[in-house]
Amino acid sequence: MAIKLVALDMDGTLLNEHQELNPEVAATIRTVRAKGVYVVLASGRPLPGTLKFLPQLDLLHKDDYVISYNGALVQQTRHGDVLIEHALTYQDYLHLYAAALANGLMPVIEDRERMYTDVPVINNLMQFEAFATNMPIQIASPAQISSEAKFAKFQCFGTKDGLTKAIANMQPEMAQYYGNRSEPFLLEFVNKEASKGNALRELAGKLGLDASEVMAMGDSHNDESMFDFAGTGVAMGNAIDELKDMATGVTATNVEDGVAVALKKYILNA
Repeated sequence: MAIKLVALDMDGTLLNEHQELNPEVAATIRTVRAKGVYVVLASGRPLPGTLKFLPQLDLLHKDDYVISYNGALVQQTRHGDVLIEHALTYQDYLHLYAAALANGLMPVIEDRERMYTDVPVINNLMQFEAFATNMPIQIASPAQISSEAKFAKFQCFGTKDGLTKAIANMQPEMAQYYGNRSEPFLLEFVNKEASKGNALRELAGKLGLDASEVMAMGDSHNDESMFDFAGTGVAMGNAIDELKDMATGVTATNVEDGVAVALKKYILNA
């Protein structure tokens, strides 16, 4: 069947090594969207972290969507209306907060609007994450946050070795939630039902699409669930070996316009 929806990871896939769009990639995506194919960004970023790229891709129409927070939210891009949500509760926050501190990690919780933390020093890694995702940081302890609040994602910042050790100690949390090491310095937790793959499956269902009509592209572990669902999975040339092993095919790297190369091959027949 013809591909009618393309889900694109952002960092390491859609964006180049400078966290920007290559012109050829942007132009090819606009061409694909103009043919009536849905193009959905699927990222660990929140919606605000995608906004600077959406106009360049012409993805701000009423029927354009983004999978954010690794699948915790699916939103309409223009106004942010929520189609699908798998949230963390305040009690989840308290549990993960305690686990992070017990393992020497810096805890951060995010809702749709901002990041909250009570660490005494905002380090450069946390500042980079806030800048990349276009999210402000608010200093607040658990006691200063409403017990009725809902959250999209919990983050743990640490060193590479510190995170490796913490993951070994946090297996109960890894099982209770969907845990993902998205960067060497960053461990993220979302609702157990939240993953890019689940969000993609639910969105496709709402749009009346079969898995065989869906294509996913990515480069890392948090893209594996999309490949499990999509009929066509294309790994970037810079992807991890595990994802390449799952893929229908492998394209060029994110620096070499890999997304454009794959879209031309699988959709535009160019």
